[in-house]
Amino acid sequence: MSDPAAVLDAALELAEDERATLALRLIESLEGPRDEDAEGEWAKEVARRVRDLRAGTAQVIPAADVRKRVRGRLSKMHG
Repeated sequence: MSDPAAVLDAALELAEDERATLALRLIESLEGPRDEDAEGEWAKEVARRVRDLRAGTAQVIPAADVRKRVRGRLSKMHG
């Protein structure tokens, strides 16, 4: 299955979590080798965000709203 359109069609039939995993793996394949320093910094950032969530100081945006914003921006880019 080397036809990109066929691959995309097959991917779009996957469940949402499977599509998310596939998207992440595709993005990772473009990024090159991992930067171990960056991994540590991301771990610190995640820990900070979890603390903020637990403390009630984080601004939380529902996933549906985020998807809507992203789709709007993408449609402007490709419009």
